[in-house]
Amino acid sequence: MISARSHSLALVHCALIWEEVQSKMNKAFRIICPVCILLVLSLFIACSSDNPASTRKPPEEPVLAGSIGVYADEEGTDPNLVDTGGTVVFYVVHDVANGATASAFKIETPAGWVRIGAEVQFPLSIGDIDDGIAIAYGTCLFDAVHVMTLTYQSPGNSPSGTLFKVLPHSVWPEGIQVVDCRNNLLENGIGKESPVSLP
Repeated sequence: MISARSHSLALVHCALIWEEVQSKMNKAFRIICPVCILLVLSLFIACSSDNPASTRKPPEEPVLAGSIGVYADEEGTDPNLVDTGGTVVFYVVHDVANGATASAFKIETPAGWVRIGAEVQFPLSIGDIDDGIAIAYGTCLFDAVHVMTLTYQSPGNSPSGTLFKVLPHSVWPEGIQVVDCRNNLLENGIGKESPVSLP
């Protein structure tokens, strides 16, 4: 049984480690190694989490990174986005049956769309969706994970074939990265394309 004092000391230790890592990331990792940022975020959250859900046993192999897409609903069931000509809200959802603790990606926004807001659903993230963002979930999450909420002013005249695309992080373009529930880096994440239509 871990005492309250020991737990507090562990949290302080984690915080001190995080301050040191954050300083180093600002100087080097931000440009050189975004995957390192992703792993550090995931490990730091796991170190300080009291959430019982984080103790759920990850599934056995095969481990898959799942897919990340922009959807019209928080559950990630409707990828068909509508250009209403007004303010619209979309959701970035990570569909991952095998569980994940973090991800890194960027989003290609169609021409004519003006982003008003991009809210990350978790407390720790680095970067932005235009060039690349790394997000730590704080625990091992499964199935449809609501990662971000996006608000746009839509143009009202999107042509046929308009798409919102989830793509690899700009600095590490080989693939969309996901950290699984065993803190393994996976590079087989699938970026979804969501079609836009008029009402």
